Amino acid sequence: MSRVLPSFSSNSNIDTKPIRRRSSLVQSILSRNSSSTLDPTKFSELMSNDLASGFEETSFAFREIANKAATIMDCLKCYIFLCDEKEHKLFTLLEDEDGNQVKVMKPVDRGITGFVFSEEKAMKEENASSSKFWCSEIDNLESIVTTNYLGSPLWDSMTGTCLGVLEFRNKESALRFDTADEQMSQIIAFQVGRAIIHHRQQELLDGRAKAINMAYEKSFDGNDSIVINNDLEYMQRERSLSTLSSSSGVSSLRKAMRLKQRSAMSLGSSWKWTPSTNHSTLVERDWSYDVFLQSEEQLVMHAVDIFDERGLFTNFSIPVSVFVNFVKEIKAGYNSSAPYHNHYHAFDVMHVCYLLITRCKADDFLDSFNILSILVGALAHDLGHDGFNNAFHCTTNSELAVIYNGISVLENYSAAYLFRILKKEKCNIFARLSDTDMPKMRSRLIDLILDTDAKNHFMLMTRFKHSIEMKQLPRGLLSSMILHVSDVSNPTRPGTIARKWAYAVQEEFFRQGDKEKELQLATSPFMDREYENLPRMQGAFIDALVNPVFKLLAELLPLVASICIKQMHINRSFWNSMQNQNIITTEKIKNYVEEMRDEVAHDQSTINVKDHGGAIPGIPANAHKENGERGNVRKLSLVPLQNPNLNVDDMEQGAPLDTALDIEVGKISLCRKMMCNAECVSFKTNLKRFLDSGPMQILLLCSTIYALFGNDLNMIFGGKGSDIYFDVLTLFVLIVFLIEIILCVICVKKYSHFFLWLDLIASISLLLEINFLLNIESGSAGSLALAKAGRAAKVGARAGRFAKLLRLLRLIRIAKVLKWMMGYRKKKDENTPDEDDEIGVKMSNVGRHMTESITKKVVLTVLLMLVVFSLLETNHIPDARVIQLNALGLNSDSVLLRDGFLQAFQKNLILLEGAGEKFHDADAYLDLRNTDILTLVSATNEKVQAAFDMSRENRIDAIFSLLTTTIVTILLAVLSLLFSSDAYKIMIRPIEKMKSTVQKLSENPLLHLEKLKQKEEMIGSSETDLLEQTINKMAFLLQVGFGIAGSEIIAKSLSAETGEVDPMIPGLKVEAIFGFCDIRNFTTATEYLKQDVMLFVNKLARITHKHVVDSGGAPNKNIGDAFLLVWKLSTTKDGKRGKLQKHLFDSALSSVLNILEEIKHLGSLADFMHREERSENVDFTCLDNFQIEMGFGLHSGWAIEGSIGSKVKVDASYLSPHVNFASRLESATKLYSIPLLMSDVFVSCLTGSLQSTCRRVDRVVFKGCLEPSTIFHLDIEPFSALVKKPDDYSQLLLATSWSGKEEVEESGLDLTKVLKALESDKSLLQREIYENAFNAYEDGKWGKCKVLLHIWLEKFPGDLLVQSLCRTLISHNFTCPDDWKGYRILHSKD
Repeated sequence: MSRVLPSFSSNSNIDTKPIRRRSSLVQSILSRNSSSTLDPTKFSELMSNDLASGFEETSFAFREIANKAATIMDCLKCYIFLCDEKEHKLFTLLEDEDGNQVKVMKPVDRGITGFVFSEEKAMKEENASSSKFWCSEIDNLESIVTTNYLGSPLWDSMTGTCLGVLEFRNKESALRFDTADEQMSQIIAFQVGRAIIHHRQQELLDGRAKAINMAYEKSFDGNDSIVINNDLEYMQRERSLSTLSSSSGVSSLRKAMRLKQRSAMSLGSSWKWTPSTNHSTLVERDWSYDVFLQSEEQLVMHAVDIFDERGLFTNFSIPVSVFVNFVKEIKAGYNSSAPYHNHYHAFDVMHVCYLLITRCKADDFLDSFNILSILVGALAHDLGHDGFNNAFHCTTNSELAVIYNGISVLENYSAAYLFRILKKEKCNIFARLSDTDMPKMRSRLIDLILDTDAKNHFMLMTRFKHSIEMKQLPRGLLSSMILHVSDVSNPTRPGTIARKWAYAVQEEFFRQGDKEKELQLATSPFMDREYENLPRMQGAFIDALVNPVFKLLAELLPLVASICIKQMHINRSFWNSMQNQNIITTEKIKNYVEEMRDEVAHDQSTINVKDHGGAIPGIPANAHKENGERGNVRKLSLVPLQNPNLNVDDMEQGAPLDTALDIEVGKISLCRKMMCNAECVSFKTNLKRFLDSGPMQILLLCSTIYALFGNDLNMIFGGKGSDIYFDVLTLFVLIVFLIEIILCVICVKKYSHFFLWLDLIASISLLLEINFLLNIESGSAGSLALAKAGRAAKVGARAGRFAKLLRLLRLIRIAKVLKWMMGYRKKKDENTPDEDDEIGVKMSNVGRHMTESITKKVVLTVLLMLVVFSLLETNHIPDARVIQLNALGLNSDSVLLRDGFLQAFQKNLILLEGAGEKFHDADAYLDLRNTDILTLVSATNEKVQAAFDMSRENRIDAIFSLLTTTIVTILLAVLSLLFSSDAYKIMIRPIEKMKSTVQKLSENPLLHLEKLKQKEEMIGSSETDLLEQTINKMAFLLQVGFGIAGSEIIAKSLSAETGEVDPMIPGLKVEAIFGFCDIRNFTTATEYLKQDVMLFVNKLARITHKHVVDSGGAPNKNIGDAFLLVWKLSTTKDGKRGKLQKHLFDSALSSVLNILEEIKHLGSLADFMHREERSENVDFTCLDNFQIEMGFGLHSGWAIEGSIGSKVKVDASYLSPHVNFASRLESATKLYSIPLLMSDVFVSCLTGSLQSTCRRVDRVVFKGCLEPSTIFHLDIEPFSALVKKPDDYSQLLLATSWSGKEEVEESGLDLTKVLKALESDKSLLQREIYENAFNAYEDGKWGKCKVLLHIWLEKFPGDLLVQSLCRTLISHNFTCPDDWKGYRILHSKD
């Protein structure tokens, strides 16, 4: 990449916001000369938007606008001159006599027009020809004699630059232009300037959009794109499958592969260099890997390690010796004198690409082809860079700038340099690519390298952002993004490494700045050695480029945020701290770091901010927080200078600074999210949601508690003064209940059938407790002397009893309280897993109705009982007060009776009237409630009346009422819960579990049913338990019988209303891994075992199915001696794959290896049968030499999943040529005498560590196939373990031996190097010999292949692949057929 910070020219960005300052500008113009006024008739025409609308740089537009302006100004001619920035001249567009467009040019420093433009001020001349600025040969146009002249500059009001000149000539209605004309000309110039800016903005946007579309279409390949899916079901399946990659089987397999690869980490001295003895493994090479500390040999070794670990040598048949030559040529192609753009930068970028692919999980989206292109592009992206950027080459018109037309000069040169290296035979790592892949690789590498140009930065980000939002990302675009991000990743590295690169960049900048001064050129930003400010440069670079691009990549790869962006903010804070301390030069920064290193125990780059208690030297303690709560760390950024669209206020508050393009695309994204989150819900649904909300339920609960206990509590603890507050509170509760009733009537189904009337009566009963609504007046003492006082007292007593009965109806609300409590407990227990939660059992409609019904009936029963008991309540004890009052009424004049009455009831008597002197306790009367006063009238004399204080009795009654309500509430709750619990456990719960089982199976026919099974002690305990167990068994049998392919049949049959099984269901296209396995010599085993063959087959089936299921797959067909195994890949709704899901391919391979390993331990068939239950008639003497073996074929592709058969018999399976291909692979294992064969499609989807252990077996065309395929085998054991000689070993050696040196010389082999490579203990070197032999076989050079195979057999006689290849070539006498095309055809299945 040409490392150039963005140009900050004022013309580089044009604000797209509409100009809203026209009226203020006009007012300022008019206020300059108040003595002159504009013609009101022309003002509306002057301010019309049509004046300069439709402006474009054509002679027609120039003429139309000029004619309109001339008409307004009442002059003969008007001209519009614009500045041509390339030629730095003024021009206008006119038309000749034939109507053709003519471009008239003027210098900017001569003539009257040039003076107006250069001085940027208006000019008015009464006699233009006599002006000292007039130049006849320049200013005379169209043979017009100019008498008077008026010129105004055209302004870009946002940037303050002059765009050109608007000039008027020859005033027709007067002798000269006056002040009013000058004012109008400035307004017209503003209108025209505004139209010009709008036109140029539109051209800029159209050009940018066109470039984006062209670039997007260039890299977009529908067949090679990533479908980004945020579907919840898809992501859940992805997470469940990804956990398989960490399982013990896959982990142990990868660990074994890594241990094996460690022997290949060093290439020895065969390639004329010796690696260091303290060679580190790839596991140790992380983000802290420092290329500056490595030797040149170690860097080459590092590249070899990465390519080998990713399996690129195997997948693309790259000889290691050729790759080493290629890397050395690449290294030599870099300019060692360049401080930054040298070979260290190339290897560092390659290393960061590797880390993004592996540590940040980009590997999930990239196949081997793209990974190869990224790593090669990283090594070569700055090849031949001389340390000067593209702008310098273009300015100096260098040879490279001429060759590449000033377009991505250095990037084009690097790409050309790369392919010049690849043209060398000893360096051509792409020699084995096919004719279709090589052009694709060339195009991909060119795109990758060109996309590292700084000028393509925003274009690349826009394309990437657009693809993310469209949820379809080309893999080529992701590859470019990874390489570009790696190229600018220095600020995301640990502090020590980041500073080293910053020093190198600055030194290279200063070298260019010195050269620019030497050539007397303007010094580029940050390249002047005299104005050194390294923190400012790094801060601007991070804010303008690094931070936005890493954030964008983190949208696809979330690990980038935690791994890279966090460290980037730490480094950004460091540079900000240096700037604040005025430590701005390289020397001062180095000294500061050295001083800090002496003071602390370790360097700041190795400190974990989370674990470190103190502050890092030079970095605030909260630096790891993005923008934190401290001051703005981006005040050094120059982004605002080039992005006028950014909000400066946001910047001052520490808000992240994104580019203008990010903001524009982000608005679209925000709108889409808002549209997606908008929900259309009905009015009733909103009401129901409000009614069931937590705050509303709590309010109703509190209101219910008050309605039940509030009046009693007031009677116990309150007084007459507190009644008003309780009345208001009671009225509020009444309103709440009425609102609830109205809402329930609207949105609750069947509410009006029963609960409505009870709730309504219970709510209305609250009116009897609101005193100020009953108009009960205490009055004066004389008011007690009513004629009907006695009857009123009786009616009052009955009303009180009726009020108590109505209060009992409020107990019906206890049912709602219980319902709310049960619902709250259910929500609270949702996070507490139990046996039923694991299977997702939900309350059924039957359970809900029965629970509510039981609760209703219990509440109504208790309530009815209380009402009946209250009505039947009688009191036969005579009242002493009534008796004595009646006696006093018979003899009202008796003083003795009166005094006795007063003495007997002196404690609570407040009024006695009609029996002598009136007794009245006015103070006590005023302090009592109306309900606390009992008025009695003598039955013998209505004039004799008495009033008693009943507050104590009422308080006691309230206490008993409170206790009664509490006891009844508890009783209702306990009874309801007990009755509901018993019914729920005995009947409802089993029914709900059975219903849930069937429903879950209809939704997910592959539901794991073990958690649905009853415990053993529960089986047979009741009819419902037996029924539930039967349903579970039937469901389990359905799953076992149909398998994964029959899931659609089970789902549709269980959800069908007719209850019939319809096999006529369309199939479903799926993407999957297919494994086909076969038991070897099954016919012989059947003859020997007879009926016990079932034990044998089922034992192997149990082993196979167990490992397949554990790896995320599912067994499908059981065809006697063969099994079809399927691992379904996650796809989007339209059938496309998002991630490559390499972990599932690894898991499938791991399961096959585990099966083979377990079968290997079974031993012979005799040993197996001795361990199993068997019949007595089996002869074991024939089985001792019968070894149990199986063969496997693995392939990946599409298939049609569905049912095959009729209503009589249905089988669920997969139909596809890819399934047949897996079967052909398994059959071919017998031909090659190996247990496992994998297709090239399957191998390409494995992770790199497993690809590197795969070896090519052959290139064949199977029966029924049209295209040849390369088949692979996995090397589990090292080559040194292949020592077991076959029976025909001597024949193989004899057949592959050569008679003389001529045959060896014809092969072109250097036997010394071959033998030295085989004798080494480096598997990578040994593997290259095999690869050379296989390439010779494929290329038809069978003589060369013969020599290599012979040497290989002598070293590794137990290699089954070489033995098979030897037998094949022996059958042709090592003579290549004339029609050989690099593959052979297998005509039969076997």
